[in-house]
Amino acid sequence: MILDTSFLIDLFDGRRHAFEKGRELSDDGTIQRVPAPVVMELSYGAAFGDEDERRAVRNALRMYPIVEQTDHIAQRAGQLLAQADLAADGQSGIDKVDPMIAAVADQYDEPVLTDTVADFEALDVSVESY
Repeated sequence: MILDTSFLIDLFDGRRHAFEKGRELSDDGTIQRVPAPVVMELSYGAAFGDEDERRAVRNALRMYPIVEQTDHIAQRAGQLLAQADLAADGQSGIDKVDPMIAAVADQYDEPVLTDTVADFEALDVSVESY
């Protein structure tokens, strides 16, 4: 399962639906992966918080394997975004991070766990919500 930033933020914030989904994944023994761009987004957000928030993000990320960005993943991300933009007459409105996350999902043939389902569906990868 590829974890999107939205899921991890909800999990860190103690939102019940994210916590229950995390427990389900853990109980089922599902491998949960965090793409490097998610680490960037979380680190960016934590930089605006206090030291406790930054520490919490660092500690939480130690629980998951991080998937590094490779040239193959970056190329696939560009292809996925281009396909989505072409399908939307040139502008899908999808940011530049989501295609990188979607490319990881594509590489591992695993769904993205997110609450922003529409963007990942437009990128033509499997999606799961919580």
